[in-house]
Amino acid sequence: MKMEKKGNDSSAPQAKESNGKALSMEKKELFVEYSTDRRTGCYLSRFQVSCLILGNLLILCTAVALVAFVKKERIIYSSMADAFCSCETPRPNTNVTLEYYYVRNQTSAATLPESLTEGENSTSIEKEEESKDDPEDSDYEPWREIRLSGDLMPILYEIDMKVDLSNLTYKGRVDMFLKCTKNTYFVIFHISQIFLTRKSVKVMEKETLRELEIVKQFRYIRNQFWVIELHSELSAGTVYKVSVGYRGHLHEDLRGIYLSKYVTPEGETRRLAATQLQSTDARKMFPCLDEPALKAAFQLTLTYEEEYEAISNTPGVTESVGGGWKTTRFQETPVMSTYLLAVVISNFSHQELVLENGYEIRVWSQPDKIGQTSYAIQMIRRCLQFFTEYFNIEDTLTKTDHVAVPDFSGGAMENWGLVLYRETALLYEPGVSSSENKLMVTLIVAHEVAHTWFGNMVTMKWWDDLWLNEGFASLLMYFAMDAIYPEWNVFTLFVVAKEVFPVMVKDALTTSHPVSTPIATPDDIAESFDSISYSKGMAVLRMLMGFVGWEDFQKGLRMYVTKFKFKNAKMEQLWDTFTEAVNYKYDITTVMTTWTRQMGYPVITMRAQADCYHLSQSRFLLDHLNETEVNEASDGYTWVVPFTYITENDDQPQLIWMNRTSAVIPRWNNTWILANYDYTGFYRVNYETSMWERLAAQLNQNHTVFPEANRAGLIGDAFNLARAKLLDYDVALNMTTYLKQERSYAPWVAFVDSIEYIRSSISKSGAYVLMQKYLRDLVAPVFDCLDMNEEGILPERYVRQIILKLACDVGHPKAVQYTKDLFYRWMHEKITLPSDYSSVIYSVGVREGGLEEWDYVWNRSLATNVAVEREMLMEALGQSQKPWLLWRFANWIFDPTRIRMQDVRTVISYLSKRPLGRMISLHLLMTKWDRLNEQFGFDNFLLREMIAEVTQFVNSEFEYKQLSTLFRDKPPKVAKKEALNSLALIKANIHWMDDNYDVITDWLRDHVVGML
Repeated sequence: MKMEKKGNDSSAPQAKESNGKALSMEKKELFVEYSTDRRTGCYLSRFQVSCLILGNLLILCTAVALVAFVKKERIIYSSMADAFCSCETPRPNTNVTLEYYYVRNQTSAATLPESLTEGENSTSIEKEEESKDDPEDSDYEPWREIRLSGDLMPILYEIDMKVDLSNLTYKGRVDMFLKCTKNTYFVIFHISQIFLTRKSVKVMEKETLRELEIVKQFRYIRNQFWVIELHSELSAGTVYKVSVGYRGHLHEDLRGIYLSKYVTPEGETRRLAATQLQSTDARKMFPCLDEPALKAAFQLTLTYEEEYEAISNTPGVTESVGGGWKTTRFQETPVMSTYLLAVVISNFSHQELVLENGYEIRVWSQPDKIGQTSYAIQMIRRCLQFFTEYFNIEDTLTKTDHVAVPDFSGGAMENWGLVLYRETALLYEPGVSSSENKLMVTLIVAHEVAHTWFGNMVTMKWWDDLWLNEGFASLLMYFAMDAIYPEWNVFTLFVVAKEVFPVMVKDALTTSHPVSTPIATPDDIAESFDSISYSKGMAVLRMLMGFVGWEDFQKGLRMYVTKFKFKNAKMEQLWDTFTEAVNYKYDITTVMTTWTRQMGYPVITMRAQADCYHLSQSRFLLDHLNETEVNEASDGYTWVVPFTYITENDDQPQLIWMNRTSAVIPRWNNTWILANYDYTGFYRVNYETSMWERLAAQLNQNHTVFPEANRAGLIGDAFNLARAKLLDYDVALNMTTYLKQERSYAPWVAFVDSIEYIRSSISKSGAYVLMQKYLRDLVAPVFDCLDMNEEGILPERYVRQIILKLACDVGHPKAVQYTKDLFYRWMHEKITLPSDYSSVIYSVGVREGGLEEWDYVWNRSLATNVAVEREMLMEALGQSQKPWLLWRFANWIFDPTRIRMQDVRTVISYLSKRPLGRMISLHLLMTKWDRLNEQFGFDNFLLREMIAEVTQFVNSEFEYKQLSTLFRDKPPKVAKKEALNSLALIKANIHWMDDNYDVITDWLRDHVVGML
């Protein structure tokens, strides 16, 4: 290589230019100049350039091939911490077992080599060890089943763990005391996303301390097992101690033991560690037998930096400080499932309340938010007292801590003695939080306290009966609320309108699933936490209570909790207990199995025949065209139905049983009959057109003759029957004309939810203008006669909220001007808004404004220390009518400095409330799918709820095909069922538009005044 100057050189001989052409041409053939600046350069021969290019191409091809190979084989050669999250601290190479995935074709998993140091060539070792540690020809391979064999039953876990919040690491040692129930050579326990120290794994007899020789140990990735094969057989009846050392990293993934942060009023960022172990993440915190039926006691010792305070399920019994570290040893827990263990290490403050019997209640929060815990602590006290009397059983523990965590995936988690909440679910600030926030805090607190008896003391045996935990807690929370606030009328206000109606829509799809559903993989467990388990589970239990009566229902629950306290139970054992409680009056198993073992629910069709009504049942589906070979024919679905009704001449409810068949009830000429009294049954009713007309006439004449729940039910049934092509839409729409007289909440929310489907479906068509005008004419007289104060009981305040929101949404001038004026005064004069209406006021201000209003609301959301106020402000941001603002907001979900991970799904739901936002969120889903899957795919709730929110009103064939391809080629890990649900719903939406658009448009033209 020759370096030389470039440019004009006056001293160079002229002859060199004229006589050196041959040399110059030769130089051009042999060299290429590579300039680095104007005056200097380096020359490479063409051979060298060719080699350089070929070398770069070879490197590039190798990289592409490697990426393709890794993606094809789905290999991750790293710790789980590396695979899923970044870590702020370096991880030095140490002689530990390396955790990695190896999954081939999603069906088989290779094992882990016994000695693998981080940084070694994992590929060659993995191939060498695959057959060695996971023999295909083994006679007995218990690790291949998703559930543990039961050969070893845990008695006690002694956990000694050190959590380092400065370096974001944790390490520990667990001694598992296991009783052998059947001779075996294998010890198998769960482990996920933590490192094992191979040499620390020991198995010994508890009594003799004789250590057993380990032949081999390996990880079976598919089922998240660590498998130990022993030289000698374990003996039934003997207790063994299995000791394991481990370590892991703290991440902001909201699973297992994880990192959370918050900013103090002084601007300082503080860290804390919290846990979320349900359903299968106890194994992420420590090695364990992580199944709900494998209950044990836990003896926990925690070491942490002395500036923090640690709490767990039980009180601390000893504490020591030294060398900048604090160690707390906690009292041994009652026998409980692994997913109920909990830890919080923080600088939080707390309020405390001690009951007369010495039971201690503490509520924790960030120090500057401690004043917002006052309502919750009183509600916890009242709920504990209610459930203690209801079950006639006291809590086994002597204390309960309830903590508002800045980052939390779900709404709350019922860890026994240490309940964790997201802040909006526990904190309440009078004057800022609305009546709706108060109701939600009350509901969630009651739900979690109810779990003390149903879920903690008595637990389902396996996740297929998750609904036993969640369905009962969901029903019992309303029992407590009804006892504490009888004037709230919660069974109508919330159960029917906000629980039963929405889940009936989801359960009417062919892609639904039974309440008690088979579990085949860990991902199935995560997907079972849905509205079917919670809301439908609650609804069918409410139906059971309806026909056995309050007293026998309570008797059955008391018997059940007493019989299975500290144990696990199956659904059939619950039904047997109830059958005994009602003195064998009903065969509860026969009745309830039809509601829990098969998906869906019936529509009861009434037809007049001479002097009687003939009742027939069939499965209710929103779109029969979506039935596929995957689902059985709907003809095979029948239920044991407790059918109730009242008549125009007799307002006493009558009960008749439809034992998986039809039935007959008396008929009176020229009078109405109202079925499913108080909407207690989980079924819909379809009358003859003439009966629908009689019921509509009664509503217009005197709607209060019908219970509020039934007025809501008539509207909800009519619109859903019309959507399913079982009723003409003009009949359904005729049921709404009386609403100008309606002043109760449930019918209005049933109407708004029902009509929202139509509004959203036609939002991109000409009929949308007609619909808006009809709704404006309907709601205007109600709004105009309401006094927009914040007085009265909760149902009255709820009515004013929903009427104001609807009036603003459809553009009623008085409502819009009212909210705009208040928003202007709030923004410029700093007035305090009426808390019940602040959410609507924020939304209208942003919707009617531009960048200035949007930025102001965003900045206020960052400044407030009241979580529910921030939630309302964030909701308003999604209501903008500026596309670029919505797109910016949508993309902020990928930036945790702007949108916390726990808030991502709520932001998407806010965007999906209006037509423009729905278009933006759908575009985000389809164009950012890879990133969404990568960043949020491990969360049990987030992606599932996002898919449901974004796709619920999609109704074009083009978008259906795009989403079908997307979900098929890149399926979401823990939201596969929701993806199928969404596609089924979209298909139904497409058919709906084809069948109903013209009918609805014609009806609106006939009923809207002043429109062409």
